[in-house]
Amino acid sequence: MHQRSAWPILLVILTVLMTGASLNKSHAEAAGIQVQRDIEYGVVDGISLKLDAYLPTTAGPHPALIHIHGGGWQGGDKDSFGRQGAWYAHHGVAAFSLNYRLSWQATYPAAVDDCLRAIRWIRSHADNLNINPDRLAARGGSAGGHLALMMAFLEPGQEDLNAAGKPLKNFLCCVASRCGPTDFTDAEIIHADRGPLRMFMGGGYDEVPNNYTQASPVTHLSPDDPPVLMAHGTEDRTVPYSQALILQNRLREVGVPGKLITIEGGGHGFQGGDRQDIHRANERIQQFILQHLYPAYFENKQLFLPRGVCLPT
Repeated sequence: MHQRSAWPILLVILTVLMTGASLNKSHAEAAGIQVQRDIEYGVVDGISLKLDAYLPTTAGPHPALIHIHGGGWQGGDKDSFGRQGAWYAHHGVAAFSLNYRLSWQATYPAAVDDCLRAIRWIRSHADNLNINPDRLAARGGSAGGHLALMMAFLEPGQEDLNAAGKPLKNFLCCVASRCGPTDFTDAEIIHADRGPLRMFMGGGYDEVPNNYTQASPVTHLSPDDPPVLMAHGTEDRTVPYSQALILQNRLREVGVPGKLITIEGGGHGFQGGDRQDIHRANERIQQFILQHLYPAYFENKQLFLPRGVCLPT
């Protein structure tokens, strides 16, 4: 794409990013993407589970990114990903943002089961969505980071097959977590909880210890799991920074590639951290995801520039 012809599209995306507005149909068409909202991917106990899709309109199949929102497992919504979803779709990556049962609707493992259900739905509809089911990534923040890590570390079932019809090794090819908890059995995170964790688990650690173990991403980590990128603030009082260190050490023990971006002085969601550090962290998350979704592009040493340079499809 020539630089001059790219400017109208880039201005549309930039306007959406700056204003925080959702993409309407005309914006989506101008940006060369298709937005499909409130797609039902399942129904559980009468609750309709829905996701939004941000799809490139260029030739595919495209790699795909799955976003899982945060909110302490008791709040948040898929709509918060609208701007980023449009950004990824504009850069040739199909993006999906999903809702899941919140803890006031159903306790653990409901949210985990729903995320798995969404991944399997996306994979089973790969042809219609024009995506490559074997090139999926996931990202999320806080509770969403926890769920994204679970999707990366849980083992696929016997019914999960890759595009060639062979047993699926992993659901994802990489995962990025911002401020996500990793080990619920650690005393510091149990002590830091103000209620959301107990509500998510269906009781305290002394009541349902097995839930705390099984819901911990580190419990499911194995040597064949995909690369991990973590970003965490050192002053996080909601999900202690030590949670990132626990996973970092465990990744090293089992030999899974992992990187940790530390935001000095940053609280939960990086609040209070240096703006430049936060900006760089977000760019590194974008680059990490795209690097693993487009490995050949980066093997040719063509660096991705977050502002305005489109990746090939």
